[in-house]
Amino acid sequence: MALLVLNRAPAPSSHFHSWFQMCRKQKTTGMSGGHHDSFSLSFTYQSIGTTGLCQHTCFPVTFSKKKVSLLSVLLIGLWGSVACQGNPVEDICVAKPRDIPVNPMCIYRFPEKKATEDEASEKKIPEATNRRVWELSKANSRFATTFYQHLADSKNDNDNIFLSPLSISTAFAMTKLGACNDTLKQLMEVFKFDTISEKTSDQIHFFFAKLNCRLYRKANKSSKLVSANRLFGDKSLTFNETYQDISEVVYGAKLQPLDFKENAELSRKTINKWVANKTEGRITDVIPNGAIDEFTILVLVNTIYFKGLWKSRFSPENTREELFYKANGETCSASMMYQEGKFQYRRVAEGTQVLELPFKGDDITMVLILPGPEKSLAKVERDLTPEVLQEWLDDLAEAMLVVHMPRFRVEDGFSLKERLQDMGLVDLFDPEKSKLPGIVAEGRDDLYVSDAFHKAFLEVNEEGSEAAASTGIVIAGRSLNPNRVTFKANRPFLVLIREVALNTIIFMGRVANPCAN
Repeated sequence: MALLVLNRAPAPSSHFHSWFQMCRKQKTTGMSGGHHDSFSLSFTYQSIGTTGLCQHTCFPVTFSKKKVSLLSVLLIGLWGSVACQGNPVEDICVAKPRDIPVNPMCIYRFPEKKATEDEASEKKIPEATNRRVWELSKANSRFATTFYQHLADSKNDNDNIFLSPLSISTAFAMTKLGACNDTLKQLMEVFKFDTISEKTSDQIHFFFAKLNCRLYRKANKSSKLVSANRLFGDKSLTFNETYQDISEVVYGAKLQPLDFKENAELSRKTINKWVANKTEGRITDVIPNGAIDEFTILVLVNTIYFKGLWKSRFSPENTREELFYKANGETCSASMMYQEGKFQYRRVAEGTQVLELPFKGDDITMVLILPGPEKSLAKVERDLTPEVLQEWLDDLAEAMLVVHMPRFRVEDGFSLKERLQDMGLVDLFDPEKSKLPGIVAEGRDDLYVSDAFHKAFLEVNEEGSEAAASTGIVIAGRSLNPNRVTFKANRPFLVLIREVALNTIIFMGRVANPCAN
């Protein structure tokens, strides 16, 4: 779930609004010369400076350079049960690019790149899949593994980790709608959107719409993957019409007015109540006291939920307490589930095991990566790349397995700011360099992200759902068949939840201590 809190600064001069409307209607000249419409311009075509917008075609207007803060809080609830909100445009899943008015204030033109994919990689694109949607999914995987490594480096080896890279990417893509100049460029690069073979950045939002259709509009009713988004804006302000339109059409984020100026505390409680409702009470008081005040402009909320049942469930009668060996050499008692059956599996270098457990419907699976007894999980994490992960998944094959895995619940929360800055997203968090003029209608250039937070929750049990599991179960029916491969997750392992066809990583984490909860 993403909450972005923007604060108020002194308003621009009174004639700015009419000037801005005139500026938006005009075609402008790109850096390379010639006249272009809004879909083919460089990101500098509506560059923002201390003298105003559209420097090639409009008269300059001076406005205050005082900066205000934008607070982004990203939280994920997993295994929650909510009703699908649906997209505001019923036919968005069959729409063409021309049907969706994606026209942000600033556009980044990708530099020319040489083709890097060979014919073999071309064949990996799923049937009836838009190539750019496939590339967007791969971009998310690149961001996921890179960000995870930055996060793991900052954590203790005994700490659990869990996050939704897809939620983080989605939230910052919505922020990208209002970004210009180097702020926009860095967003494109850090979230790997620049790896998509498209000429301009505005089309990314169209491909997000198509990706959302693939992920959230499944015919399968056995598992539920739901995304809910909302914009909470100060009722005294007029927000950029294009920003609102794209947020609602592409991301399903409708604008709800609140009175931040006169009743910040009531607004905070209203947003927290909405969040609690969407997460079935899993996440409460997400916005702390004092986070919203009379200077707040906008709070953006993004949520992703998954609820599924195992295709092959673990019998509670086979669950028993066993030792789990933590990275520091200590042990703890974990409720170890057990089953035998055919699963997609592969053993890779140094004894690392990769196991895929499908949920009912087969379109979403959980992937477990268990290092060999002599290899640390930290080394697996350091060596993990999108290419390595894809190779492992592509080479999975059916095998008879004896599976032991702990029943666990993992919660994690952390700040994104320092990790994203290390990855190159610098200007967005800098009061003097941030360029986010496309959010408020007046085109104000005084917003920046003061911090960004992420919280995630995962619970795994015999059913694969949130239903209460039995405790203290006596072992029954365990086989000692020596011809079957044993996958025993009694030491730290990686976990991924992915959509199979596009290989979209929805959730990702590390289970280092299943005994913590």
